[in-house]
Amino acid sequence: MALTTIKEKMNKPELKQSLLPKGTISPTGVHGAMVLLFFAFLLSQCNRPEPINQSYFAVEIDVADSLDQTRNREGFEFLLYSQETQNSVIDTLFIGKTDSMGQIKGSISFDEAGAYPLQISRDGSPILSMRVLLAQGDSVLFTGEFPGIGQTLKVDSREQRAVDVFDRVDAGFTRTRRFIAIGALADTAIVDELRKWANLYEQVYRDYPGSFASSFALEAAVQILSDIDQQKMMALINEGLDNEQSLGLALTFGKDYVSTTSGFDRGVHYLDSLQSLVSNKEQARAIDQMLIELYYDSLRVDQGKNRLDRFKRLYEEEELSFWYKNMRFELEDLAPGTFIPAFSFVSTEGDTIDEESIKGSPTLLEFTLMENGLYQQQYEELTVSYQLFAPRGFQIYTMAFDESATTILAFFQERDRFWSIAEPPTMNRKSLVETFNIQYYPTRILVDAEGQIIRKFIGEELDDFIPYLTPHLTSN
Repeated sequence: MALTTIKEKMNKPELKQSLLPKGTISPTGVHGAMVLLFFAFLLSQCNRPEPINQSYFAVEIDVADSLDQTRNREGFEFLLYSQETQNSVIDTLFIGKTDSMGQIKGSISFDEAGAYPLQISRDGSPILSMRVLLAQGDSVLFTGEFPGIGQTLKVDSREQRAVDVFDRVDAGFTRTRRFIAIGALADTAIVDELRKWANLYEQVYRDYPGSFASSFALEAAVQILSDIDQQKMMALINEGLDNEQSLGLALTFGKDYVSTTSGFDRGVHYLDSLQSLVSNKEQARAIDQMLIELYYDSLRVDQGKNRLDRFKRLYEEEELSFWYKNMRFELEDLAPGTFIPAFSFVSTEGDTIDEESIKGSPTLLEFTLMENGLYQQQYEELTVSYQLFAPRGFQIYTMAFDESATTILAFFQERDRFWSIAEPPTMNRKSLVETFNIQYYPTRILVDAEGQIIRKFIGEELDDFIPYLTPHLTSN
């Protein structure tokens, strides 16, 4: 990958999520490299009965004289629970109160290893909310002092120690990303620096096998290697397949690498080969979904439809998912080669724009919020493309879905406007969302001069649109 591209990637928001939801206090500092843990979610949703896991749970709490001269340590309640969604029923895993010595001891039974909510309270008054990592056979010890438990609470467990190591490596790499993004690192040193961090993540992966931190580190190493050493990336992915630790990585990075270097057919074969490695129906279903998306992304619409029909037959006893309904809509109504559905609005120049008026020129239709951060990042890049290709017939129309016209005006007070946008009162937002299946902003649809869809681009897929556009431009 070119160094300029690597620098751009280093400047993007980190592709990570915290295990801890916003608004909770996090004494653990758990930051998972969760780029591909959607597959772990699938593992947690399996219908097969799971064995009960157990962890040992202990608390040692002290009370400062400033809070209570008697230093009464009794009555601090620790409630650990499971809740699938915010509105679902709470399943209590453990509840206990500290004794006169400020101690609790017990064991916790749970179905799945993961991060579970913990609430600490006293006399019915909440004190602290956080999440705790639970894994089979682990021992979790809480120590701390009231008041100021948010600052003094420490969690010690095998999983937590591994995560602490991961966090230190991750913090170092985050700093390096920033240095690369601002040009503080010489171009000649970037690849070696990235390789160093990939090796550090790999070391965490190997030092703490089976832990959450090991999975996070494997994903981080693979993500770095995808830019600088794809052969080593594939070696790590293949190694992780032995215990299903890297299935999610294989479905994304692995599939993309094989498809790009060896062609579409090899990409399909690679995904088919993963079917023999999976251990349950949910994993197999995820691979089937990836296969259908690969056909769709490769513009093999008829084969994609056939695979989707097969998918419906295989899982006909299950309720049709949002994914299935969405993909069926895309393949039947918005697939490459189909004519753009009917739409209409009045542009800022007073022209009526519809599916007929755009014919004659390749057109990019944008559906977005002007306040969307990604759109704002992409706007400058898109203006460069527009100025480059407009003399060859390329045109753009933007439909902004912001509730306030002031937001749209403010956007262009800070930027030059090069193409037409829809006047908000002339758009039927609800109809546009339904007609073009808008799920995310920004969404863009590239249409050829005959009014046929070339490709739909969602979010960061804008980076890929130029190769689809150039064959449809007029010669200078």
